[in-house]
Amino acid sequence: MSGKKTKRAEPGGPKGAEIVRKKGKGGGEEAEGEVKEKKQEKDVEVLSKEEIEEKLREIKQSSTEETLRKKRGDKMQRATHGKALRLQRAAAKRERQSQRAKLREKHGEAMVPKEVPKTIESTREYDETMVAEQDEEVEHDEANDEFAAYYRKDVAPKVLITMSPYARVRTWKLCYELQRCIPHAEIFSRKGVPLKKVVEQAKAKGYTDLLVVHENMREPNGIVFCHLPEGPTAFFKINNLTFTKDIKKTGDSSDHYPEVVVNNFNTRLGHTIARMFTCLFPQNPEFKGRRVVTLHNQRDYLFFRHHRYEFKKEGTKAALLELGPRMTLRLKWLQKGTFDTRCGEFEWVLKMSGRLLAGLGRVAAMRALSSSASRAPSGAAFLAPRASAARTLGAARTRFAWGDDAKGPEVPVGGRMGPSENPELHTYDGDYRGTISKGDKPIPDYFYRTPTMGTTYIDRCLTYTISAILWFWFSYHMYYHSGHILGHWYMPYLHEFSDAELGIPADSAADPEYWGQHKKN
Repeated sequence: MSGKKTKRAEPGGPKGAEIVRKKGKGGGEEAEGEVKEKKQEKDVEVLSKEEIEEKLREIKQSSTEETLRKKRGDKMQRATHGKALRLQRAAAKRERQSQRAKLREKHGEAMVPKEVPKTIESTREYDETMVAEQDEEVEHDEANDEFAAYYRKDVAPKVLITMSPYARVRTWKLCYELQRCIPHAEIFSRKGVPLKKVVEQAKAKGYTDLLVVHENMREPNGIVFCHLPEGPTAFFKINNLTFTKDIKKTGDSSDHYPEVVVNNFNTRLGHTIARMFTCLFPQNPEFKGRRVVTLHNQRDYLFFRHHRYEFKKEGTKAALLELGPRMTLRLKWLQKGTFDTRCGEFEWVLKMSGRLLAGLGRVAAMRALSSSASRAPSGAAFLAPRASAARTLGAARTRFAWGDDAKGPEVPVGGRMGPSENPELHTYDGDYRGTISKGDKPIPDYFYRTPTMGTTYIDRCLTYTISAILWFWFSYHMYYHSGHILGHWYMPYLHEFSDAELGIPADSAADPEYWGQHKKN
């Protein structure tokens, strides 16, 4: 027993080496060699497809059981040791990944395929309008559409950027930031010129694209994109707009032509929109500038990003620096030809929801509401007069505060103006619903059996101004014409007073100031 030693393997060691008996130096080397040979034989062993699937199921089952066990654990303990639990889960995940990688390395990609992550796009339902690769019909249509001259390099892009009539500062700011992104773009103030005349003037001066930044409540909220000279025209709603100065760690843009990346535009409509946006940029990007403009489509939302990239680690990785602006676009409608909302043919229109329907036809909805309220019970009929009063007040405030923004021929003002998606008829800032920055609560569209929301900032300003004028008028008249309020008293004439009362001496009295009287005194 003295010449023999036993050594138990470590818990993480190989199973075949549980107990190793050593017999001197030579015997120990032979035993170790046998263990290594057994281990190599076991590693080289080829498993069948069923056995591989069984191992993968065991790995997945172990991770599921561990997750359930942790969910059943003490909540207080998880909260206290949250960091340790996260590290433990990350280590377990890496272990599972390494096990799959070993099986994939031994048996190949076909036997152990990589798992596809469940994302919004991977779980999207099949759409009939999806375009297959190398579709001859689509290729023929795109070779003869409105953008074919650009892709044949017959026309160089020349972009005109304008805005709503009498636009505010933030709308101008967005126009300047778009000019930084788009080469050969020019900005002109629209003032009160109708949009149809702007389109005709742009066509006459040789512009290939027209961008009209639309605003509402002094904030840019939409872009009308018109490809010239034959169209099409699209309207995009702006969501989540972030200017360059509001983005952390931004860089300065250069004058180099950017690269354009359009991603996930897989339908016929997506192809049209992607081709519209690529027509804004020249086809010969200058890679020296390392600028890239990205348009990523995800669930019909277009994410617009502007970056500068830099290769690192011998080109294996790239670092991005955002240049701005950053915004999300949503297509509302697509029209054939140039801008014409009255007689134009709409190729695609977003399905209207209840909220959009309320915004497009509030006047028509109120009429229908008032007519239905006359036939409704007394509780519902109470809504009609309050709703009409709220709408009238909103229109009056709009005319008072922002009536100048709707100047121009054939442009209605107040409650009769057109839908917000029509920038020709909808040219005002919108109904005033309070100034949020001054502590106001937004005024809802209708009041039903609820008290009012209080005064707004404009109401308070008007109240203070009128009160100041009235108090000035009152103080002035109280000082100079107080008799109008306090009444008048009797005022005697001068001939009613005696000489003694007035301090006048008698005529026979000597004059004390006479020069000859001083010696007598």
